[in-house]
Amino acid sequence: MTSFRIEFVSGMNETTAILKNESGLALQRKLLINTTHCKIPDLEPFNNDVLAFVTREPYEPCSDKPLLTYTERTTDGGVKIKVNQSAIGFYSSFPVKCCYSRVLRRDGDSSVTHSECEDFQLEATLTVPSIRVTCRTIFGVVYQNVHAVIIAKDLARDFPQTTEKKWKVVLLGFDSISRLNLQRSMPRVFAHLERNFIGLKGFNKIEDNTFPNLMATLTGRSMHTLEPDCTRNASFDKCDIIWRDFSDNGFLTAYGEDEPYLNTFNFCKKGFLRPPTTVYLRPYFISAYLLPMIYKHTMGVCTGPENTAARMFNAAIDMLSTFKDRNLFLVYWLNSFSHDNVNFPSTMDGKVLEFLHHPTITEAIEDSIFFIFSDHGFRFGDIRFTYSGWLEERLPFLYVNFPKLFKRDYPELVANFQFNAQHRLITPYDFHMTLQNLLKLSNSSFSVKPSLGCPKCKSLFELVDKERTCEDAGIPQHWCTCQGYSRLSPQSPEAVKVGYFVIEEVNRLISGFSEAHKCATYELNAVETVGRSDSVEGTDFKGYLILVRSYPYAMFEATVARKGGGFELLGQISRLNRYGAYSSCIDHDVLRKYCFCDQWSTKVFSRICYLFKCPIL
Repeated sequence: MTSFRIEFVSGMNETTAILKNESGLALQRKLLINTTHCKIPDLEPFNNDVLAFVTREPYEPCSDKPLLTYTERTTDGGVKIKVNQSAIGFYSSFPVKCCYSRVLRRDGDSSVTHSECEDFQLEATLTVPSIRVTCRTIFGVVYQNVHAVIIAKDLARDFPQTTEKKWKVVLLGFDSISRLNLQRSMPRVFAHLERNFIGLKGFNKIEDNTFPNLMATLTGRSMHTLEPDCTRNASFDKCDIIWRDFSDNGFLTAYGEDEPYLNTFNFCKKGFLRPPTTVYLRPYFISAYLLPMIYKHTMGVCTGPENTAARMFNAAIDMLSTFKDRNLFLVYWLNSFSHDNVNFPSTMDGKVLEFLHHPTITEAIEDSIFFIFSDHGFRFGDIRFTYSGWLEERLPFLYVNFPKLFKRDYPELVANFQFNAQHRLITPYDFHMTLQNLLKLSNSSFSVKPSLGCPKCKSLFELVDKERTCEDAGIPQHWCTCQGYSRLSPQSPEAVKVGYFVIEEVNRLISGFSEAHKCATYELNAVETVGRSDSVEGTDFKGYLILVRSYPYAMFEATVARKGGGFELLGQISRLNRYGAYSSCIDHDVLRKYCFCDQWSTKVFSRICYLFKCPIL
């Protein structure tokens, strides 16, 4: 197992620092951010820590046949489903008959149902936002697919234009891709973004996984400020997600995620009872996941004959081409090619670039503010046991494009944004305040609200204070990348004491849940690595970053401070090994991260997988 090198950081000038390697030799290393209280190392994307884990994977088409059906917009704003007559021969030499079913939400967000299949010859006019098509010969089904459509004339009637045309705001998110892994696995996309967008060097996550980081972006709330309307235990219909503000101010809105079972608002949560946005893609993707699928790295990369992520790209293109003259606020989130394997994004480098070069996207960029970003880096597996993996998990990417007219009208705001992007520690809370600022610019009567999760955070159109600390930015110490650590011996009495404390804290956390009786009690197996914090001017933190191995098998990482004669846990404890099957007896999303199901079969499976390094779903 590779252990991470915990490195000392002390500021020298604006771009460099002195670091110590494992032999104690001084090395000069660049810094991404170098302010009074924050010094973030600038690692090379192909540094020695990650080389053993990095490969490139080819893109694999979902079908060798052209699609048999497609949708086409009519001049009156309607949509038709059509049979691609030139493709029929690829499916059968016998006559083919097709029908379509309407995809209907059932029980809120939990599932869909399909209406009776209605026959059509070569085309049919559609009246609903998603349909399932089935085509047969006398021998059986030869083709199935799902189509998402926008009935523009209905939306124009139900959501008339009420404000002056300003701009579109587009959020395109990718799960689990760090800034460095974007550079490694998607070099063509990275190069395009570097040339044409503004990249934020010091974008630091504020919590462990997707939900808290996206909630910070979309609501400005932390996990401690979700009450009363944004909790896991009820629907999110009353939650103050920012698309509601945009909708109230005349913007058409859209939201979709390409993996319905890992969905931010649905995984171990209640979702929405009513569609939260003007165009809501969840029913479409649930229906797509009922088609025959191809899985790769446990993710549904192909849903029927189409690439799952391509479905999302096509939905975005459809929305932007349909409503060229409307104010839009769009949120599209992709999990299907990045969530479960650190190299998986390399398969989609070319396809994402094709999307960014699509004529509709290049035209939309002329009057749209595009945010292309991720929530965090890769969180599991051997790469995460390295120093680079530790840093990358905490540093996702964020790129922003402003249209020419926006730059012309607001040169000072753009200059402030560019300065912050290059020189300041930034968080999703700042992202949220920036979105509110954009709404304020489009409607002066809109009242900007402080972030409940970070009252000191501000729009990136304002200069961020050089004295900012992680605490100021709403980043718990465990996720802070501003401070270095000096390596200690894992066998030292000091390290072992901290290790026992962490295991005790995991067991104490588990005991607070009603399902705790299903979980085994952990024991300390070994301290893998431990580092003691180095001083950074203006910060009071003195403590440890520690990685421990337990029995039953789990890898836990924690940030611990000395307190009196004992210790204090700072923030969450991270679980770095894959744990899906080990925790399958648990429904609660927080407890799942820590529980090891107390069953003999799980323990045997754990031992086998530990020895042979098999993946855990």
